[in-house]
Amino acid sequence: MEIQHLTFHFPKNNRLLFHDLSMNIQENTVNILLGMNGEGKTTLFDIISGLLDTNATFTHRIEPRNILYQIQGVPILNTITGKNLAELILCSSGQYSSRDLSPKLFEDELKHNEDSLEKIKRIWITQYGKMSPGERRWFTVLLYCLIQKSLYIFDEPTAGTDPFSKGQIVRAIDHLQEKDRTVLYATHQLDDLAYFQHYFVHILAGGKIVLSEDQNHWMEAARELNIPFPSNFSR
Repeated sequence: MEIQHLTFHFPKNNRLLFHDLSMNIQENTVNILLGMNGEGKTTLFDIISGLLDTNATFTHRIEPRNILYQIQGVPILNTITGKNLAELILCSSGQYSSRDLSPKLFEDELKHNEDSLEKIKRIWITQYGKMSPGERRWFTVLLYCLIQKSLYIFDEPTAGTDPFSKGQIVRAIDHLQEKDRTVLYATHQLDDLAYFQHYFVHILAGGKIVLSEDQNHWMEAARELNIPFPSNFSR
């Protein structure tokens, strides 16, 4: 999917957030979106997912019904169990019924890793409020990855999680490209990239995508162009 000539500002703010932005989302791989806070990463995701209307030209646009969009800060009742959450997410997708639900659903996603499968069995019967932040995010991402979509959008999915959980979350998302799925992934942590087998980097700065490069060349190209990174980026 390609976006061309995107110019956008919010109705009550005349400052242009995007000015003639173009972006070519690479198919069947992970597209990493990097940018400073306030550059508009979440707004760009809102536009791609169809939540915001714009004047942009789209080529081979993916319909919103074929997009899974993980947004930040979704409130969940602390008293529901992992099984309840699975029913809420998977059954509402229309691709699963309640009789399909069991921890065995995750065997392929977790590559039959016994330790991870045992952890899922525990989370399955644990109340959401009693899970750790990393467990909540990992389990939720795993549920999203079980739903069949053409494009998956993840907005900083590892924010606020411990290093071990971060690795689990990113590996779960990385497994999508083994199924020839397309992923858009925003992050502030360059160490997230180490868990991906393959990825393509897009840098958002000054209202435009100023660089799009594969995993082997993006950092060198960014340095040559003197593109600033957020101070909390690490690698």
